[in-house]
Order: sequence, then structure tokens, then C-alpha cells
Amino acid sequence: MSEVVKVRNASYARYEELLLRKDEVKKLAFHFERAYIREFGDLILEVFRMKVEAIRKKKTIGYCQIFANRGEAVDQTALQAYLAKQMADYKERLEDMIQANKDAKTIGTVTEADLLRIKRIYHRMAKKIHPDINPAARENEELKGLWNRLKIAYDCNDLKEMEETEVLINMLLEKMDLGTTEITIPDIEKKIAELEAEIGNITGTDPYQYKYLLEDKDAVSRKKEELRREQQEYEDYCKQLDSILKELLHKGVTTKCRMN
Repeated sequence: MSEVVKVRNASYARYEELLLRKDEVKKLAFHFERAYIREFGDLILEVFRMKVEAIRKKKTIGYCQIFANRGEAVDQTALQAYLAKQMADYKERLEDMIQANKDAKTIGTVTEADLLRIKRIYHRMAKKIHPDINPAARENEELKGLWNRLKIAYDCNDLKEMEETEVLINMLLEKMDLGTTEITIPDIEKKIAELEAEIGNITGTDPYQYKYLLEDKDAVSRKKEELRREQQEYEDYCKQLDSILKELLHKGVTTKCRMN
């Protein structure tokens, strides 16, 4: 089996440690985001639905007002085509939110013991085939594929997949028999500083920062109440827009439909 021999100095050890830490905090940020969606997703989704509805009503009023100023009837087919075009991005965002909400709720729970085994497997394999540690992982397509498979399993906390992938990685490394490889990292101090900055940025911003909100029951309650108030505000606004549209119709705005 090929053996990766690392330059034995404090800088390399720190570099390796930071590479593993960066992957760990990125994974944690992903799971904090999913936990946030599970806690607040339904309310966030309803707020956005009402926001989209308010925007649709505003655009409808604006469109109808133009024709009212001209003294012309509004073509319903043209109006619907206009709204479909104007609202396409909002519709796509809403669909993405619905899917994210669904995905967050279908993630299963993982025991602490399994999480520890997942972490240990990842650390063992990363030290052998992390692309920034072992050049062969960047050059060999099969090894790159197994690394990507391992990363996905790690991010998804899929212990079974990680165990199977570890076996395949070890088999491939033995088959490759590349001999001893000495690893040197150019500009290692600069890379260490960049990794430290990247980790600091991840842990200092959302979604990693959701961790602290989710740990505070009072903060969770306040957040939910804030979202409920926002939802009610949009509902009230939509009623106001309905009144404006109704008033436009009373002032003589008419609609027409095209015949097939």
C-alpha cells in the first residue's frame, strides 16, 4: 500500500489539523442550517408565501392602473402572461424553500457513537487522500471519485456508506502501490493563515451562528413570535391591496378575455 510520508514539522501538523477542522465546521454549518429550517421553516415559508402574494397583487394593481389611465380594458391573458414573467424568480425561490423545508424534515437522527465513528473514519481517510494532502488524489480519477463519495457520506452522516467507502479506498491504495510519497506544501504558512481566516469566517457567520440561537429556548420563542408578526403584517397588507384593486374596478377598470 502506498504510504504518505509527511514533512515532520509543526507547520505541517497545523496545516493538516486546519484542513480537517475546516471540513468539520463546514459540515456543522450545514447541519445547523438544517436544524434552523426544521425549527422555523414552516413559519419562514408562510411569511415568504404572503410576501410573494403581496408582490403579485401590487404588480396586478400597477398593471391595471396603466390601462385605467388610458381608459382601456385589461386583457386577462396578457395580464396573466405579465404576472407569470414578473413572478418567475419568486416562484422558483418558493419552490426551493419548499424543497429545503421538506429535506430538513426527512433527515434521520444519528447516535453520538455513530457520529464519533463517522468522524474517525473521515479523519483516517482524509489524512490519506485529501486532495490538499496527497497529490495522487488530484491526479487519479478513481481516487477522486472515492474522495467525493466519502465527502458526501460524511456530510450526510451516512456511516454505512463511509465504512464501505473506506474499504474501497484502502483497496485502491493497495492496488496503486505508488510507494512512499513525501508531501511538501509550498507557502505553507500562507496557506495556514488562509485556512484560519476561512474557518473564522464560517464560524462567525450564519448558518454556523444559528447554533447559538437554537440553543436558547427564549431566543427561539422570540424568533417564532417575530415571524408570526411578520406573517400577519403581510396578510393585513394583502387585504389593503385587495381593497385598492376593488376600488380600481369600481372606478371603471374592465377586463376582457381572448376567445380561442
